[in-house]
Formats: sequence, structure tokens, C-alpha cells
Amino acid sequence: MNNLPEIQETLILFLDKSYGLTKDALRYVQNKEFDELNTALDNRERAIGIVESLSEKISLHGKDVTLVDSLVAFNNQVDQVIEKIHAMDSIITSCLEHERDKTQFEIAKTYKTKENFRGYNLNNIK
Repeated sequence: MNNLPEIQETLILFLDKSYGLTKDALRYVQNKEFDELNTALDNRERAIGIVESLSEKISLHGKDVTLVDSLVAFNNQVDQVIEKIHAMDSIITSCLEHERDKTQFEIAKTYKTKENFRGYNLNNIK
């Protein structure tokens, strides 16, 4: 895979896959399907690793003066997709932080109820 158009095509394929997995992750977090969320994010991480590797290969072609304009246009398109992925990542992070806060509140509430109940339990009096 040494020719630039083939590398770009493969990069677009994996970037599209990353975008799709991010959309899936967003749906999973909104539906509170955390096992599926973890799987989607793991797969997305692999796809992003491949995108990074292909991007490095493309940057090696960037030294060719005749390809600079086409590479700039290609990079702008890739950057737009990456911005969309980052926007969805922010929403996913917000949803996960909300779930974390809710869980912490429930744990604190359960602990407080247990402590209050312990005060009424007369079997522990010596």
C-alpha cells in the first residue's frame, strides 16, 4: 500500500468506521447499555489507531510539492469528520459523568440510610 490514493481510501474507510462506532457509542450511553458501550469504544480505539498510522504514511507523501494542494483539501475533509467525532465524544463524556454523579448519590444515600437504621437497631446495645 504505497500509492497515495489507496492509503487515502483506506484512511477514509477507517475514519468512517470510527465515526460509526462513535455514533453507536452515543446511542449505547443514552440507552445505558454500558457493556455494548465498552465494546464499541474498544473497537473505535483500534480503528483510530489504524487512522493514525495511515495519517503518518500520508504525511510522508506531503513532502512532494505536486501533491500539497490535494493533501491540504484531503486533510480539511478529515478534520471535519474528526471535529464531529470530538463533538459526540463530549456528549458521551457528559452522559457518563451524569451517570457517575447519579451513582455516587445513590451510594451516599444508601450509606446514610444504613447508618440511620443502625441507630434504631436495639439488638446492638450492650
